[in-house]
Amino acid sequence: MNFNFKPIAIGALLIMYTIGSYAQTDSETLPLTADSLSTGNYKDVFKSFFQLAFDKITSKDKSIQFTSNPFAVMTKMDTSLLIDNKYYKYRHIRDLNFAFAAKLDSSYKFNGFSSGIKYALVNDRDETISREFVKSAFEANDENNKLNNDVNAYLTTLDIGDPHRQLYRQQANDFFSGKINFSDVDPDFQEIIKTKAKDLNLVNFLIFLEKDKNFNVGSAKKLAYDSLKTLFQKGWLWTVGVSDTTYKDQFAFSNVVLSTQVLKGISKPFKSVGVEIDFNGAINFLDDTLKIGRDLKRTVLLIEPGLNLSFKIKRTQYSWAEFKLSGGYTNVLSGRYLEEMKDNITLNATLRIRIINDIWIPFEIKYDPKSGNVFGFLNVRANFTGIGKLLKGSGT
Repeated sequence: MNFNFKPIAIGALLIMYTIGSYAQTDSETLPLTADSLSTGNYKDVFKSFFQLAFDKITSKDKSIQFTSNPFAVMTKMDTSLLIDNKYYKYRHIRDLNFAFAAKLDSSYKFNGFSSGIKYALVNDRDETISREFVKSAFEANDENNKLNNDVNAYLTTLDIGDPHRQLYRQQANDFFSGKINFSDVDPDFQEIIKTKAKDLNLVNFLIFLEKDKNFNVGSAKKLAYDSLKTLFQKGWLWTVGVSDTTYKDQFAFSNVVLSTQVLKGISKPFKSVGVEIDFNGAINFLDDTLKIGRDLKRTVLLIEPGLNLSFKIKRTQYSWAEFKLSGGYTNVLSGRYLEEMKDNITLNATLRIRIINDIWIPFEIKYDPKSGNVFGFLNVRANFTGIGKLLKGSGT
């Protein structure tokens, strides 16, 4: 395989320029999201906000593709949509992806146009869409809410003239909102809070109060929430989609693809190596080039089961590299050429490296055991997940 590194360098520089001010911001910018914990493989299957992709840079058939969803476009015009309840309200719109791409030949000249849509029939990995996540989050926060309510109910029984009433109320608000640590609370009020926790039989909360004087409710809630997010990265994702490609000299379809893809994590949570099942199936309707005219009478079936390994920083569960191994099976259902095999099997591998934030470099290798041929493709993915600055109009 001979690679021309000039287009690779140009593509990398173009991505750096494009995302300039779109660097990922603090997770609080986007409510209830775990997008930074998602695998690069997941983001290639389904995009949460924006993705710019340079595909097959080293081959003769290249493409530049932009993918997004309607909700991401809506938030550019109305940032109030990022408020929690609205973000959840539009979850079905966020289940839809659309894509546009320009095809390029070996000389980087226009060679056709493609577009497509994809919908997630099941998306248990986006915790803002999953009702089970919302239920789990509320249960995890239940002890804090019970104690907060009971302490505030006690404060209403204090005499209005009691000098501790206002002090305790302010400290209760600050403590349960995470503004101050337990050690910052008045010692007498600390004992009252502990007594209330015992009365309510809040075993877990009481352990924190007894063992850690610097216990902070805000940090504990964030830790519990992040743990739930990590667990939900194992959930199901099932998408269906349709895409098409046009000829370079006329607006007519040269191929139409109906596809489906399923992802499911199978490894134990909080490990340094994650494993997910990846199953991809598609039916491709192509132009039969041996016949006069342009039609879509050649049909090819593709099935590709595989496993994706993600290598993570154990403490943060942040994926820094991934390796996917899969087997591809193709079957020419109709329009088979003379001397063409009806079916074929390939061994495929994809190595993804996270460069910075959400810029991934996937390198794909396909091996045909029958012919002994090896094909390699270099791609670049830029996922605009941290859109805080973008929404404020930075860089526009």
